[in-house]
Amino acid sequence: MRSLPTIGVLWTAATTSLLGQQELIHAVWDSLLQQYVWAGQVNVVGLSADERLSQYLHQLALAEPERWTQEAQMAFWLNAHNACVVALLARRPGLRLITNLDSLIAADTFCIAGEEHTLLSLRQRLRQFGEPLLHFGAAGLTPSFPPLARRAFTSANLRRQLRDNARAFLRSPDACLLEVQTNTLWLSPFFAWYRADFERSGHTLLHTIANYVEPTVAAYIAARRREIRIDFLPFNPHTVTRFTARNILHIKPLQTATEQKKRRR
Repeated sequence: MRSLPTIGVLWTAATTSLLGQQELIHAVWDSLLQQYVWAGQVNVVGLSADERLSQYLHQLALAEPERWTQEAQMAFWLNAHNACVVALLARRPGLRLITNLDSLIAADTFCIAGEEHTLLSLRQRLRQFGEPLLHFGAAGLTPSFPPLARRAFTSANLRRQLRDNARAFLRSPDACLLEVQTNTLWLSPFFAWYRADFERSGHTLLHTIANYVEPTVAAYIAARRREIRIDFLPFNPHTVTRFTARNILHIKPLQTATEQKKRRR
């Protein structure tokens, strides 16, 4: 008589199945990012003609992330948010300037995990996790927001990539400029919009900034912390859409850096 599988075996099989579902979704998005995103800019012409984008959005609509771990859920909603940013730009390939951001992020709706969302509601969904670093992973439509990463978020790489995104953003002139003459730290308006989230844990905004800026700026902040004045840069209305052609390197989903180097040789 065949013995029944133990509870442990059933649990392992179920967990493996869920992990497989997550990785399958992430792999599609990862491949799209590597093919169409360069330095935070999006090749919307190529993306809009690629059927995988529609397929990926369909997968997001059918997904059931509430069954996953919290880290996996955060990765899922970040990827979903960023995919909708890309989809919105792909629907408007000629969009170069954004004159009304509030209206635009509430304009288009997307089905994510069986729910109707806009970019605005997806950002609110991410805020429910209470993790301010997620803001650095949620890409924006303009350089005033953190850049779109070229790798999909997964539960395994989430924290590292969020920190990498924070450093990449805060070490760019779109996000942080130190004016020594006036002792002023100029920050992207992004930090004004989400300042309450960055200060929720009891840290000041300046403390958060100091963790990711250039070392020389971090040293200046440490020495003059009580005297520094924070002000905010004007909103940059230019979209992150790339309008110039570029040779496309086709990369397999979730391919390692070593494999990519071998492919280029």
